[in-house]
Amino acid sequence: MFKVKTPTKDSKYWVPTEDFKTALHWSLRYPLWIAELSIEPDTAQAIRYDKDRVQTSGGYDTTMETAIRRDELRRKAELLEGTVRAVAPDIYKYLLLGVTQGRTVYQLIDEGMPCGKDYFIEKRQQYYYEISKKI
Repeated sequence: MFKVKTPTKDSKYWVPTEDFKTALHWSLRYPLWIAELSIEPDTAQAIRYDKDRVQTSGGYDTTMETAIRRDELRRKAELLEGTVRAVAPDIYKYLLLGVTQGRTVYQLIDEGMPCGKDYFIEKRQQYYYEISKKI
């Protein structure tokens, strides 16, 4: 597991440690949300097979539940992507990889990130500050 240093209380992007950790782990779920959204939903579970007979699920609407879940995932992904874009439009792609996949600043520089370590770290701290207020 990678380690992200929390901003100090002197930083303009300081958030309480627990809020920072929540934002960090929430952001790391992004690849799971995207993967789930890319899979075609299975709504055939509306029929339940009991021992002796086939029953409909009696009020449970799998299609509706799936639509609600997909809307929630889409909303979370858009919130994350929008915050990254607002914080650092110039390095959007790299900051997105950093906060959602735990890539280090050195890995991103090796991949061609067009900024230095200090700028990236500042933008990453700003992202966690902004997203912690939104989630």
